Amino acid sequence: MKKIKKLNTIDLFAGAGGLSLGFMRTGGFDIKAAVEYDKYAAKTYAENHEGVEVLQDDASTISFKEKIEDKYGKVDVVIGGPPCQGFSNANRQKTSLISGNNQLVQHYVRAIKELNPTAFVLENVKTLESSRHFFFVESGNIKEVRELGIPTRKERIALCVGEESTTLATDALQHKDDLDMYRMNKEGYSVLCKLLKFSRTSERAAEYVKNQEKKVKKLFADWDQMYKAFWNENWENFFCSSKEILQKFADENQQYSVYFERLKTLVEVEQAIERLNELHENHIDCEIQISDSRITVIADTFSVKDYLEHNFKALGYVINKAFLNAADFGVPQTRERFIMIGIKKDIIGEKEIKLPSRILQMEDYNTVRDAIEDLEKLETSIQADAPEIHSIFKEGSKLATLLNNRNTISNHVITDTGDVAKERFKALEQGENFHNLDKSLKTTYSLPERTQNTIYLRLQYDEPSGTVMNVRKSMWIHPTLNRALSIREAARLQSFPNSFVLYGSKNSQYQQVGNAVPPLLGQAIAECLLEQLGMQSESSLADDLGVEKGCNNVCYLNREGDHVA
Repeated sequence: MKKIKKLNTIDLFAGAGGLSLGFMRTGGFDIKAAVEYDKYAAKTYAENHEGVEVLQDDASTISFKEKIEDKYGKVDVVIGGPPCQGFSNANRQKTSLISGNNQLVQHYVRAIKELNPTAFVLENVKTLESSRHFFFVESGNIKEVRELGIPTRKERIALCVGEESTTLATDALQHKDDLDMYRMNKEGYSVLCKLLKFSRTSERAAEYVKNQEKKVKKLFADWDQMYKAFWNENWENFFCSSKEILQKFADENQQYSVYFERLKTLVEVEQAIERLNELHENHIDCEIQISDSRITVIADTFSVKDYLEHNFKALGYVINKAFLNAADFGVPQTRERFIMIGIKKDIIGEKEIKLPSRILQMEDYNTVRDAIEDLEKLETSIQADAPEIHSIFKEGSKLATLLNNRNTISNHVITDTGDVAKERFKALEQGENFHNLDKSLKTTYSLPERTQNTIYLRLQYDEPSGTVMNVRKSMWIHPTLNRALSIREAARLQSFPNSFVLYGSKNSQYQQVGNAVPPLLGQAIAECLLEQLGMQSESSLADDLGVEKGCNNVCYLNREGDHVA
């Protein structure tokens, strides 16, 4: 293959920079700039990617041409993973219908339109192609939908569920042109939502009210000013009488069931108003259906999948997509992600776009032991800015050697664990989780039976981990030690080497790791892209892992998003 100059590249929604790190390892990409709004993630990126300008900008407002192309010249490759959140009617705590995250997908497409790169890589959640990820047809996009021929479908969405809340909310519908006048203020509504969230049992409700005493007292002090106006006398009477019911429980812990039902109705009615107002403000035409116990809207929508495919094809790209499992590429973690690669048709011609072939078979996967065993005897800290410590790595697997690229360790930091959590740690064996605990150790959870299997999970040394998210929130446990997993250990499971240092608050560092694309997966994608652009990678992931490159055993998707061989 011919050797040509490095490809000018930008990374959008870059996070801490796991995808960029993988691309840079190939030596074929000159990453000019990265766009990342979060200040801590932006700092982590800047400190670990020398020579890359980090733009701490909102991708929804930035002019990619002015900020990037006018400064760095023609962009060859765009990479990145725009956050995308699916909608679920089952999520009662979620007020908004229109996810701001989903809109970021549109700005990734806008970047491709403005920069017209030779190729792009889009990384996202595995469920991106499901029906949960959609946009509403509204005045601002209906022209584009029609011109591109994007298929639409009717979506049924519950505005309100419950007999009493439906009766009350129905009266508000006649004011849909002026709902802003009749909405609860944001501060009060936020407190009510949190009270409901932590009130699934009387004990939990009393504990939360006690812990949030200042906020609760302020809620009652501001009660009469929470609305500019009421839409009718029934709602005014209901709202005003609610203060006494909620206050009675807050002050005396009495009449819990009455307290919970009243709180639930208040939140349900306000949620319906918020959603209806959102539909109206965004000029979304919808049909409203009302029954005795439910208010439903029916609106035209189109899927994120169809939006992406129709736009990229209209822009002259040949695309292909796959679910890639990070464990297939040496990452000690079974993490499945949606990957789409697009290359200009005048470059690729009639060839099919390839995605990387798996390097490891399941029986050869790297394990938690390969990634973190050498850290077992190193002392952890609870301080986010703990100083570096010397490693004691001597020898290990190919992966362990790859990750131990310097003899000091940063971010070997853990969450400060309470007594109850420590007792749970002690009670669990490798591979067990919250559901394996005795009932006496589950009392702080209002609905323990609904707790996810990833909560209080003790990792197994001789298996890959599951998908690494924010392991601080999930309270993942070290395989053999009765402590939480450290930030560095979580980073190792994502295939970040010792030389990669995270910055920011403790929770931010955990979150940055959980949000990241594993660098080894990024490298596999980058090598595959280079090959199709007639370039050679300076390094080989297969060689780094000490294996021969495997057969093309990727599970592709058909047009409906189903798995095909």
